[in-house]
Amino acid sequence: MGNRLMNLALWMTLLTTTLSAACVSTKADTPESRNQLASLELARQMVGQGEYHRAVHFLSPRSRHPDAPAEVHMLLGLSFIGLSNPEAASKSFQTVINKQPENDDAQLNLAYTYILTGKNAAARNELSAIVKRGKYLFLERVHLNMGLAYLQEKRCDKATTEFKAALEIDPTYSAPYFNLGKCQLNSGRLAEAKASFQRAVDFCPGCLEPQLELAGVAHRLGDRRKALDHLDAILKAKPDPLIEKRALALRKQITR
Repeated sequence: MGNRLMNLALWMTLLTTTLSAACVSTKADTPESRNQLASLELARQMVGQGEYHRAVHFLSPRSRHPDAPAEVHMLLGLSFIGLSNPEAASKSFQTVINKQPENDDAQLNLAYTYILTGKNAAARNELSAIVKRGKYLFLERVHLNMGLAYLQEKRCDKATTEFKAALEIDPTYSAPYFNLGKCQLNSGRLAEAKASFQRAVDFCPGCLEPQLELAGVAHRLGDRRKALDHLDAILKAKPDPLIEKRALALRKQITR
C-alpha cells in the first residue's frame, strides 16, 4: 500500500497549504519587513514549482534564526515532503505549531508526515484536535487524512466512512474518490472501484495514478481495449519513472 495511496493526497495538501501561505502580512512597512516578504514570496514560488532542493537550501539558514516567521518552517516542511523526507518535515511542522498552537494547516501537515512514517494513531490524534477546535475551513482534508491513517492499517470500514465524509463536504474532491477506490479494490468490489477511480480522474484529469488504477481494474474486468487506452494515455503524458514502470509492466502483462 505505502506511498502509492498517498501521492494524490500529497499533491492536494501541498497545493492548498502553499496557496494559503501566500496570505501573510507583516506588522510594519520597513526595509526589513519588505525583504522578509520578498524572501517568503521567492520561497513560495520554489515550493509551488517543485524546486524542493533549492527551497531547502534557501530556507534552512533562515529557519535557524530565532525570529524566523512560522511560514519559513511551513515552507521548509513542504519542501522536505516533496523530497520524501517526512521525518525532517515533521520537525518543521512541529516548530510551526510551537509558534502557533492553533495552526490547523501545520497540524494537518504534521499528521500527514505521521501517516507517511506509519504513526497512524499519532496522526489521528492530531487530526482529532483540528476537528475539536472546529475552526478549520477544509475539514474534507482532515477526513481524507483520517481515512488514509485507517487505510494504512487496512481498516477499510473506518477509512470508507472518512472518505465518504470528505466527499459529503466536497463532492468534487478527487483524492477521497481515489482512496475509496483503493478500499473497494482491496475487497474485490471491482465495479465500485472502477466508478470511484473514474470519478477521481474526472475531477483531476491530470492525475495519472487514478488512471493507472482504472487500467488495472479494466484489465481485471476483461476490458482489454479500455485498459490499453488508459495506459497509452498515461505513457503519452510522460509520467514520473515509478508510474511509467508500473504502466509498462501492466501493458506487457496485457499484451503478452
